[in-house]
Amino acid sequence: MYQWNWEVIASYKYVFVQGALVTLWLSLLVIALGTLLGLVLAFGSRSRELIVVWPIRIYVILFRTLPVLVLLIWVYYVLPILFGWNLSAFAAATIALSLHLSAFVSEALRSGIESVASTQYESAMALGFSPWQTMLKIILPQAIKNITPNLLGLYINEVKNSSLASIIAVNELLHRSNILISNTFRPLEIYTTVAVVYILILLPLGYLAHKVEIKFSAGRMAIKEF
Repeated sequence: MYQWNWEVIASYKYVFVQGALVTLWLSLLVIALGTLLGLVLAFGSRSRELIVVWPIRIYVILFRTLPVLVLLIWVYYVLPILFGWNLSAFAAATIALSLHLSAFVSEALRSGIESVASTQYESAMALGFSPWQTMLKIILPQAIKNITPNLLGLYINEVKNSSLASIIAVNELLHRSNILISNTFRPLEIYTTVAVVYILILLPLGYLAHKVEIKFSAGRMAIKEF
């Protein structure tokens, strides 16, 4: 029978703290870059020029389809060979996860923009707004509000995907924990602690997503009743 020994967690608590910090930093970078790129792609997908629209569609389909693990390995091992780049594991993970997230954010933003009534455009143009002013000041704020719960869900999923970066030796939580397991031979205690740390990271985000969804649902109901 397996004998539990939690002293290893107390002795190596700094491993979990450092790993969690790397996980958070990687996740924040990916969320920021992926959202920014997704926003650019969403705008581009609404272009009337097929030479702009089709590459974006192919990009979105490609990165929504590719498994994250395959994408991580490809970026880390293949890109340096093709272009002669010297990518660190952290940089490769940031690029791969950002590309993956941007494809989903792009589709979410595109659907959010399309959900805004066309009369909003017509009213803005009648008031003298330019197309870009209409988009940035009237359409985009409404679109983001509509898709915020969905975006938060994508962000939560991306934090979980950050654990896959351990496959290319990024020193995030799971990779550091695997090294610790190889040194201490206490897998159950360490993996249990890893699970608890991820819960502590993700639970506030999940709670925020739930509260935002309830708030926005209540707001839409109030508008309908009015």
